[in-house]
Amino acid sequence: MRNERGILLLAGSLGAVVSLGAGAPTWVTAAVATVTGETTIVVDGRSAAPVATALALVSLAAVVASLLGRRIARYVAALVLVAGGAGVVASSISVMTSPETAVAAPARQASGTTTVELDGTPSVAAWPAVSAAGGVLVVLAGAGTIVRARRWAAAPAGSARHERDATRAVDVSEDPAAAWDSLSHGDDPTR
Repeated sequence: MRNERGILLLAGSLGAVVSLGAGAPTWVTAAVATVTGETTIVVDGRSAAPVATALALVSLAAVVASLLGRRIARYVAALVLVAGGAGVVASSISVMTSPETAVAAPARQASGTTTVELDGTPSVAAWPAVSAAGGVLVVLAGAGTIVRARRWAAAPAGSARHERDATRAVDVSEDPAAAWDSLSHGDDPTR
């Protein structure tokens, strides 16, 4: 059970990190006509698809919540993983299918006009596909967590491991040294 859970959450983390890492390099390159001539516009993934970056970060937080939370929190975190991964995929694919939209704002800024005149078709790198693949991995991890979370219900959550066992009682009248030992264990010997 624990290995299964760990593998799924590791896959979700890996997918989110891949999507985050894929956002750093250049995704789209285009040439735009300006008053002074032609300028090359270079757009990285974080600018071309800011939603993908944000949802990859949300997915990482959902992995942590799934590790530390109890049953309901695991389901909610798994749903967030599915939704976040799907959003990363959709945002990345939209850049691949419509790169003109991704370069529109930087092209307007470079040209100083409200209309964009691109010289040729924008060039799209492979990074949007890498980001989408990371999003698919996040979706699969979330879906697997939803399917398998019922099995993990018996497994202790992260916060349950650190709870104090209240069943230990010390009779201080019989052994005064036991009172000091109980203080070391976090018990109140005066109860």
